[in-house]
Amino acid sequence: MKLTTQLVAGLLCAGLCTAVFAQSNTPAPAAKEAIKFEIPNPAAPAPAAAPAPKFTEEQLLEVYGYMLGTRMGVAELEFTSAQIEAISRGMTLVATGKTPAVDAQAIGPELEAFLAKKQQAFMAKVRNKNLADAATYFTKLKENKAVVELPSGLRYEVIKAGTGATPKAGQVAKIHYTGSFINGQVFDSSVQRGEPIDLLVQAPSKEDPRGAIQGMVEGIQKMNVGGKYKLYIPPHLAYGDDGSQGIPPAATLLFEVELLDAKDAPKEAAPAPAPAAAPAAK
Repeated sequence: MKLTTQLVAGLLCAGLCTAVFAQSNTPAPAAKEAIKFEIPNPAAPAPAAAPAPKFTEEQLLEVYGYMLGTRMGVAELEFTSAQIEAISRGMTLVATGKTPAVDAQAIGPELEAFLAKKQQAFMAKVRNKNLADAATYFTKLKENKAVVELPSGLRYEVIKAGTGATPKAGQVAKIHYTGSFINGQVFDSSVQRGEPIDLLVQAPSKEDPRGAIQGMVEGIQKMNVGGKYKLYIPPHLAYGDDGSQGIPPAATLLFEVELLDAKDAPKEAAPAPAPAAAPAAK
């Protein structure tokens, strides 16, 4: 393990501070003004006393420990009580300036394998739950007669019919969209950002990584410019069993898509071939 304990602690601290401030609506403190020297006015009221602390030191540290445990994934990785005690002993070593009895450098590969196994077990649990939820969701969706099911498994619902052209494969579609999970949680929205996007109507490939997930590509080609559809995209037409950044494994994705325009893609040079030493794309 090449990271030092100081660097790991620094990264944790930075991450915690970022998370706390990201969830707070409190503006950043303004820059301090220059110091002013004034003659005190005896008639002026005395400044109010500083408010007493609202929380004890023990409460502060308990919340700090909770935040550390959350970032470490203690709950998700399902550590046992004995394993949590071992982790606590390691933190005590850091706090007291001591080091583990074993060589941290030598144990690194085995530790990484152990944590990877924990992570894989957690991801498998998430994947299985999402697949079960998807099966239940799509069974219930059959009751909605406005939803059309395609042979691929994609479902769509016409919210507003368009009258313009239909995008073709390889063209660029200008769209506004809101993406959510089946529990209603929004994970991305051009509508919220206030700016539509240009989407190449093709699935990514090794030769050309541009494009969109298969369900989006297929759904957009069912639309006409001016229309608004809701797409129900099962996992195999989205990010599959592996998921993606911000998308859990085997997640079903719902998109409300408004098609604003469709046009031919600009001519671009083909991507340069990867160097011979570069690893093959997955």
